[in-house]
Amino acid sequence: MGIIGRITGSGFAILLSFILAIFLLVVLGLQAPELLTQTLNAADWVESQVTNLGLPNEYNNWIRLFIDDTQLVMIFFVIVIRVLLTFITSGIKAIFSGGDDY
Repeated sequence: MGIIGRITGSGFAILLSFILAIFLLVVLGLQAPELLTQTLNAADWVESQVTNLGLPNEYNNWIRLFIDDTQLVMIFFVIVIRVLLTFITSGIKAIFSGGDDY
């Protein structure tokens, strides 16, 4: 697989993980709203801890601007989906390669 194939595969994996993370977030909001509330509360706590590190204002303003609790929740779900996709794809590769590579 050449460099174009790797770039395309990586881009597809990122897009797929983003779409699946949004789907997981919606399902969680509909099926387990209490868990989603706890996740949002945890992200809010992380945000408050990061923004209250005592950094100078020139750094803390950027942190406050770019780190939001909803962004942290979305990043968390994308990471969860990426880990799951890694396990699934490595399992599929092991099955089809006969398990010799792993």
